[in-house]
Amino acid sequence: MRTVPLLIVLAVAPAATAQIERPTPDELAAFDAFADSFLTERVIPGALVALASGGDVVLARTYGLADVELGVPVTEESVFEIGSISKQFVAVAVMLLAEEGALGLDDPVQQHLPEIPSEWYGATVRQLLNHTSGIPDYEEIRSYDVYRFRLTPEEIIRIAHSRPMDFLPGTGWYYSNTGYVLLSRIVERVEGQPLGRVLAARIFRPLGMTQTRLADPEAIIPHRAAGYWVDRTGTLINRPPTETSSTLGAGGLLSSARDLALWDAALEGEALLSEASKTEMWTPVEVPGVEAPAYGLGWQLAPYRERRTQRHSGQVAGFTAYFARFPDQDAAVIVFLNRYQAQSWPLIERALDTLVPGLDPED
Repeated sequence: MRTVPLLIVLAVAPAATAQIERPTPDELAAFDAFADSFLTERVIPGALVALASGGDVVLARTYGLADVELGVPVTEESVFEIGSISKQFVAVAVMLLAEEGALGLDDPVQQHLPEIPSEWYGATVRQLLNHTSGIPDYEEIRSYDVYRFRLTPEEIIRIAHSRPMDFLPGTGWYYSNTGYVLLSRIVERVEGQPLGRVLAARIFRPLGMTQTRLADPEAIIPHRAAGYWVDRTGTLINRPPTETSSTLGAGGLLSSARDLALWDAALEGEALLSEASKTEMWTPVEVPGVEAPAYGLGWQLAPYRERRTQRHSGQVAGFTAYFARFPDQDAAVIVFLNRYQAQSWPLIERALDTLVPGLDPED
C-alpha cells in the first residue's frame, strides 16, 4: 500500500513517564516551510503532522486539502486510509487468539482454511505473519488497481495461485499481502464474525478508537479524506476508495491521528497484549541461509539512526502512510499522505528529526 497527502503523528507514553521535548517555534516554522514546499513540488493535496503523549495529541500541524473538489482542508479529525499499517492490527488480533488458545502460531494454514490450494499446505500462521510462507503476493500479480474491485476470498486465492510458490514455507522471505488476507480469514473463521466486527470488539471499541474501521466506498465516514494520484502529464486525478473485500487486513483500514495515538499508548504495558506476546511479535524473523529483513509478526523492526523502532509503512491506490514507535524515547511517529506514489521519505525523515528528541543528526 503506498502514497498521498501527508499525515504525521507522534504518540508518546503516559505523561507521567514521557520526557518529550517539543520543537521550538523556529523549528516548527522551518518544518512548515519544508512541508509546504514538499507538497507543492510533488502535487500532494494535504498533510497532517501531530505530536501525542499518553494517547493524547498535544501538537498538530495541518497542510492543504483532504478533499480537493470540495475544498475541505485537512484537520486533526481527518481520516486517512493507512494501507499496510493495517497488518499490525491483524497481527495483534491473532496474538490475542493465540493467548486464549483459540489457535496456535505454528498451526498449518489448512487447519483453519481447508479450502486453500494443496500447494500451500504446510505453511503456518506464523509464516503468514512474518512473510516466510512462500505464498505469492496477489497485489504484486494484479497491481494496486486490485483494491478498486469487489473480490471474494476465493478470487484472491485464485489470483495468488496463478503463480507458483515463491519458495517452500520457511525457506525464504518475501512480502506477501496474500498472507494477511488469509490471516484475516483465519480470524474470521475462528471468531465466527467478519474481520471488521472482530477488530471493533477486540481492539477499537475497548481502546476508544472511534475513527478506525475497514474502508468501504459506500459507507458514510465522517472526515474521510479523498485519495489521489497523478496521471502521465502530472495532473492530479481522483482514486476510488478501497473496497473492503479486496484487501481485508492486508491494507484495508482507515484511521486518524487521535486513534493511532491511542493505539501507541495501548501497546505499553499489558492491558492489550502480554509482554511475552509482544516480545514474540517484535522479534525479527530468522531464516537459515537467507538474509531476511528485520521483520517480526506484522511489524518492521530495523533501527532508525541506531534507535530501536517498531513500525510499518503503508500504501494503497490513493494514500501513503507511515507509523513508527520509538519505545526508548516514549514516542511514535505516524505519517499519512492522500496521494499515491508521492515519494514521501524526505518529509518523513524531516518530521522524525524535527519532532522526536535525539534523532536529529546534528544533535
